Amino acid sequence: MNTGLPSQTIINHRFKILRQLGQGKLGRTYLAQDSHRFDESCILQEFAPDVQDSSALKKTEELFQRKAQILYTLEHPQIPRFRELFSCQQGKKMTLFLVQDYVEGVSYRQQLKERLGVGKVFTETEVRAFLLAVLPVLNYLHEKGIIHRDITPDNIITRQGDNLPVLIDFGSVKQLSTIANTYFKQPELLTTKIIQVGQPGYAPQEQIEQGIVTANSDLYGLAATACVLLTGKEPLYLQDTQGLTWRLPPELAISSDLSHILLTMLAKNPSDRYPSAQAVIQVLTQSSPQPLTPPTLVVKSAIMPQTSPPKVAVSPKQKTEQNMTVTNSKNSPITGCLGKLFLLLMLILGSGTMGWWAGKLWISQILNAQENSQPISVFSEESSTPNISDQELERKTEIRTRRRQLGLDHSWFVSVVDELFWEKYPNQRDKILSNKKDDASWRNRWDETAIQVLESLESLSAESLRNIGSYTQTQREIWKQQVNNLFLSSRALYDLVDGRFFAAFPDQENREFIDKPIGQIWNALIIDTIAALQAGDDYEKLGIELQQNGTIQRRKKLEAGQGNAYVANLNAYQTIEVKLEGDRNLLLSIYSPTGRNNILEDSSTHQWSGQLIESGYYEFTVVSKHKKPINYELTITIVD
Repeated sequence: MNTGLPSQTIINHRFKILRQLGQGKLGRTYLAQDSHRFDESCILQEFAPDVQDSSALKKTEELFQRKAQILYTLEHPQIPRFRELFSCQQGKKMTLFLVQDYVEGVSYRQQLKERLGVGKVFTETEVRAFLLAVLPVLNYLHEKGIIHRDITPDNIITRQGDNLPVLIDFGSVKQLSTIANTYFKQPELLTTKIIQVGQPGYAPQEQIEQGIVTANSDLYGLAATACVLLTGKEPLYLQDTQGLTWRLPPELAISSDLSHILLTMLAKNPSDRYPSAQAVIQVLTQSSPQPLTPPTLVVKSAIMPQTSPPKVAVSPKQKTEQNMTVTNSKNSPITGCLGKLFLLLMLILGSGTMGWWAGKLWISQILNAQENSQPISVFSEESSTPNISDQELERKTEIRTRRRQLGLDHSWFVSVVDELFWEKYPNQRDKILSNKKDDASWRNRWDETAIQVLESLESLSAESLRNIGSYTQTQREIWKQQVNNLFLSSRALYDLVDGRFFAAFPDQENREFIDKPIGQIWNALIIDTIAALQAGDDYEKLGIELQQNGTIQRRKKLEAGQGNAYVANLNAYQTIEVKLEGDRNLLLSIYSPTGRNNILEDSSTHQWSGQLIESGYYEFTVVSKHKKPINYELTITIVD
């Protein structure tokens, strides 16, 4: 029988009960309104220790306070804040209440239930993103010595607004209630009694049977949750009931990499599991995100008839950097190279000026033969007289050298330059540039575009260039989690990245470029931007100074395309004033904690005042669109 508190009940002259959210052996959970915070919604967790006298209850409360103290220090955007702990009289009994922030969203249990209703489950891509979004949160907790103890699909919520997974219902809080109940009844049992918290199937065997918890206990629960999301089946149906080892269904279409990672996290022996959340992040980001490749089709005839080589439409860059004639695919690279050198010498000795021109062209060919061993037609099959000047050959050699020094893939680089060239000169799209004098001006423009790309890339770090050409959405999800740890959203991150990207490529503004080759440069900029934020170069968390003085000023100098980000933990119904002084080419953004009530976005409006609607970390970004360095002064004032 439910004996919970009825709706509209006032607790401690402050909290109004709206409805009961859940009930367990250790207490109940309510949604309530806090009249001291303008009726803001919150969560009340009720604990009713089986303690009769007031002195015993006081000691119980002290035990709670002592054990829960570390929970108050948690500051992570994916963990609801623990606000306070208090006791009050409810009927004839004293009760303890723990107050937490309310997170609006849908649990993964409910999401899975909805999918199963239409015959679907979570995909590998979704589960990888889920793991990479939750693992940094667990790493944060574990570094503070906190074990959640109860990771299940019920206790992870997709927050409305930013769709980030949020951990709720800490098992370590439940353990406090069990300890309190035991403390005064049989204190001696505290050293011998197993404090069992965690659900069978989601908690490892040593936690259920012996009460032993470590960091990999949470990893076990996370992997079990992932398997349930992938299969739609509860752990009972995925475990060998005798040895409690996990067996994924053979028909489950996931990569062998992900399968190995999950089964390692679920190993029966704790020493066989990954030692930390960070270790899992590392192997997960290094593994392939692609699912198992389906069986290939067998072609009946293995012998294809020989056909004449087709005319190939080659990019402008390739047309001037590749071979001038079609090479014989039967010749080895070494034999072909030596033969060409020998012929070059004969031409130079026997043909005078004509040999010098031919030699220059053949040198260019030999240099580029190392780039592409595959035969390829360059301009057309019609014979033509080469007219590339010394200056042009020198320019192309320099472009090739700079590209190689950056370690850039040749095909990707050419595709980027081609696309920019065609966007600027649309009438040239897919046209073949010849080596004739008539096309010299177009070849020069193509080279200018290539040099522009190289100059933008030479400002990037070696780390960001390492994987350019292969960045994916999965990696962007990882980057989002990294900035979330700074209380920044992807919105603020992308403001800073866009500033640098559009400074280098202004014509890309308002274009769809993410999935094009040039979008890889934007992705590479994310890596360097995050590094600068983490180092504190372009980022600051405004805390004590703003709260104590009620105002804060920051004066900075921005290079072309550069930006700064600030975060401040503010309360709903506070009135603030924000003023940005500086050039009109400065853009100001003010984002709310959930992103649902943003105030300014990439705005040339440099002043705002008003009352805040949400509580949490507000983000302020200042980005320069000026072509030269400029100064600014940002002032944030709390009015009341």
